[in-house]
Amino acid sequence: MGVHQMEEEGCRVLYCIAILTDQEQEGQNCAEYIRNYCTEKKVFPLIEIYQDQERFFGRTRKTVPAVVFLALPGVSGLNAAEHLRSLYPKCGIIWCSDLDFSLHAFRMRIEYFFMKPVEEQKIKEGLSIWFEHRNVI
Repeated sequence: MGVHQMEEEGCRVLYCIAILTDQEQEGQNCAEYIRNYCTEKKVFPLIEIYQDQERFFGRTRKTVPAVVFLALPGVSGLNAAEHLRSLYPKCGIIWCSDLDFSLHAFRMRIEYFFMKPVEEQKIKEGLSIWFEHRNVI
């Protein structure tokens, strides 16, 4: 997994967190929410935003993100989640959809699933679960 960890003056520099969304503004908002949460926890990830699935999956061949925040509509999101989980079973996935795919998310062992709208509190809950599960914080 393309994860680098180092201790630096009491702060942890960790992980790549990828955001895959079809809406640019939503991606920017999510990045801000993630940055806010991580700063509170003294964790400083590299955050990358993608709006193109092909480019995203091409990039993951080189560097697998530690966590992916997936916010794609409908079946597009389901397909991306399934593809991501099949390629990288250990990659954390926080998935937001406009449709209720909670049963699918459970079956795929998605770390956190919620329905739109994208809200900072929901992203924080998802990250908390992932970080706790990975014993990061």
